[in-house]
Amino acid sequence: MFKKKAHLIGILIFANCLFIQAQEADEDKPKKHAIQFLLGHTQIQESVHENGNKTWLSVPSFELNYNFELTEKWSIGLHTDIVVEDFSVENYSDENTIIKRSKPIAPAIVTSYKFCNNFSALIGFGGEFSKEENFALVRLGIEYSYEFHEIWELVSNITNDLKIDAYNSFSIGIGVARKF
Repeated sequence: MFKKKAHLIGILIFANCLFIQAQEADEDKPKKHAIQFLLGHTQIQESVHENGNKTWLSVPSFELNYNFELTEKWSIGLHTDIVVEDFSVENYSDENTIIKRSKPIAPAIVTSYKFCNNFSALIGFGGEFSKEENFALVRLGIEYSYEFHEIWELVSNITNDLKIDAYNSFSIGIGVARKF
């Protein structure tokens, strides 16, 4: 009976050592994936107030982004902006008509190029979706990231969404990224 317990304890210790070595090996592997969560404000210049007056509008938004690091300088990902308010904008092609937007969601496939230690240039293509109407968009931006832990980064960005045949907007955000 004692031999069986000794063998079982030996097997558990051996398995534990293998598990610890596997964890250490994972920590040494480079982190190629990152999930970002940013809080921001989306700025809309062509907004139309309820009384018909044109106004500059700043609406709260947040971003949920995923990036995959291709090389040390290049990455690709899915960046999704979500505006949490309804608003109206002037139509580019016909200034007498108004486009209503109900909490639009704007995902884009984005390529990033890290041009210095903490700064990256972004360019991407996607769409802005709302229950009223959908628009194609081109996203341009600059992102700053600061690593404060081996798997955590502080992230801030400024992005400009150029919607095809519609209004334009830019967003300023700050948040965190988790690398894995």
